[in-house]
Amino acid sequence: MQMIKVLLLILFALLPACTDSEQKTEASSPAVTVSGQAGEQAAGPFLVFFLDPNGGPCRLQHDILIRMAAELDGKAELRYVQTTVPEDLNYFYAYGIRGLPALVLVDGEGREIKRLPPGVRSADEIRSLLKSAAKQ
Repeated sequence: MQMIKVLLLILFALLPACTDSEQKTEASSPAVTVSGQAGEQAAGPFLVFFLDPNGGPCRLQHDILIRMAAELDGKAELRYVQTTVPEDLNYFYAYGIRGLPALVLVDGEGREIKRLPPGVRSADEIRSLLKSAAKQ
């Protein structure tokens, strides 16, 4: 019973207090699955960006990632996992995400390669994550 209470507290902490369904940001693009469709092998790696599209730090991290788009091309495909998409909440649980924004590098099957600590990360930190993962 105590575990259920803890999970509910985490869930409510991740969800925004109020959401304007008509408010759209670039970061509110449709969420995509980390692995491929059934029977399809997904390429990889993927840089999974866990975010609350209404949060200031998450928007700042989104801007950094958008400026890095050319650098990410060919190294990792960016995937968004959002607090505002009910289907995405399972990914938060599966990867143990408890702080936002969060960046996790995964392979084509969704297995974690490496992650950065939660919080806004610089372009240099993201570059280092990609380089260290390429060595493995």
